[in-house]
Amino acid sequence: MSTTTTETLKQEYDRLCDEEDELRTAARKDGWSEQAKERQRAISLRLREILTIPPAGYALPAAASGLIAHAEAHGWLALAQWTSIDFDGDPFVTVQVGRQLADGEMPDARGSRWLYKLTWHSRDCAPGKVRLFGNGHAVTPDSPGGNYAPSVKAIRAVIEQHPAVTP
Repeated sequence: MSTTTTETLKQEYDRLCDEEDELRTAARKDGWSEQAKERQRAISLRLREILTIPPAGYALPAAASGLIAHAEAHGWLALAQWTSIDFDGDPFVTVQVGRQLADGEMPDARGSRWLYKLTWHSRDCAPGKVRLFGNGHAVTPDSPGGNYAPSVKAIRAVIEQHPAVTP
């Protein structure tokens, strides 16, 4: 991705954030019309799309893209988000995978979801490279307050053991 493309995305991101603020201000005053709600949904979707675009010279690491594909194949939700559009500092990407428990799935569980959050950072890496940074964060039905995330391999095993229940 070229610098011009990155600048264009940054401008679009800033414009959409401003529009979203204007919508919220108007909604506080006059309430949410169906048209305003639909525009809000469209803005939120586009903002999320923009944040998934890696900065110039970077790509989602294979372990992260593999985890996302594995989670989605088992009915889990997944999200990858880069730090920002202008990337003045060292870029990093945060990947989250998770799902809610189905009714009656684990009746003795203390929590209601799985959520794993891992970050790959470019600090002290060659240009265009990222590496797993820190321990990540995990929320599980047995540990709803959160804890350190296990390895990517262990997360993949949990996903396989607990695929989303299809209706």
